[in-house]
Amino acid sequence: MTAAPHLPEPHPSAMAGSNGLEPFPEWVGDATAAERFGSPAAIRGALLPEQVGEFDAAFDGALTAARQTLHLDQLRHVLRMWRRMALMTEQDPDGHRQMLVTSAEVQRTGRPRPGSVSWSDLKVDLGLSDRTR
Repeated sequence: MTAAPHLPEPHPSAMAGSNGLEPFPEWVGDATAAERFGSPAAIRGALLPEQVGEFDAAFDGALTAARQTLHLDQLRHVLRMWRRMALMTEQDPDGHRQMLVTSAEVQRTGRPRPGSVSWSDLKVDLGLSDRTR
């Protein structure tokens, strides 16, 4: 088993949304992503062609929800998530494309990739769970 990639730690300034919901974490890369991709057009322009339709659908759904609820929480969430995708795409377009291909294959076949481990086993390996195998 190879070492898991280092994931950014939640930013200590994570705050609750204005509607009183649980706080949402901010990650170190969020500031960079927000700076690089400050508009929906910038986000869309940085994505791989195969991601654009999914972004458009998510953005449209979030706009519809904002019009209906008069809350921007879902729109902010969608933009934050897609800024992260745009940043990952910009940093390693070939690796990101391979991740999308692999994910689509797993979803299509319902089978994990050879050499992969389950989430529950990974949590045990990382010491995040006391479940024994």
